[in-house]
Amino acid sequence: MIVTKALPPQFPCSLCGANIHDRALKPGEELRCGRCGETLRRLHHRDPSHVIWALATTGLILWVLANVYPILTFDVAGNKQSNLIITGVLGLITQGFWPVALLVFFCSIAAPALHLGSLWYVAGACCTGRRFPMVQRVAHLANEIAPWSLVPVFLIACFVAVVKLDMLGTVYWDNGIIWVSLLSVCSMALAQRVDRQWIGNRLKELV
Repeated sequence: MIVTKALPPQFPCSLCGANIHDRALKPGEELRCGRCGETLRRLHHRDPSHVIWALATTGLILWVLANVYPILTFDVAGNKQSNLIITGVLGLITQGFWPVALLVFFCSIAAPALHLGSLWYVAGACCTGRRFPMVQRVAHLANEIAPWSLVPVFLIACFVAVVKLDMLGTVYWDNGIIWVSLLSVCSMALAQRVDRQWIGNRLKELV
């Protein structure tokens, strides 16, 4: 009689669809996809919803500050212009680049706000133990919008743009760059704390 060893259970990666071998995790460990690197499951030492809620709240405040304060001032022959995040979008629209303008607006302004707001809503439900209206759909929105929230990429683009603009005139950094930088750090910290499977299981427990 031939005895075959049972294979560990498998499930598809939520991002790329690769087959993942499931296994028991120890506190602090995480299960990642070997193909795309997506974190599929993480075992926390304690409930992470309070940290997610705090980071999302901080992120929303930083988002407002990053959008109301100018990032840099460009001086050409005595003509100074202060630039907000939205300034680049309006400039692209003026030049007729509507598709690019919409993409920049969505990835640098709209998507970060939707992502932070949806995570704040979902984490609030997990913390309070209440099933907020449409919380499952909001959680799904948070998962779908996360790859489009590109504040760190926008920050890098700002530094690259300054190098180019400095050849044409004088560039001064304004307070807005501080808030954009802090928002980028907050967004990356939030991405490390979010556990989709834990949130999904927690929402199922809510009455």
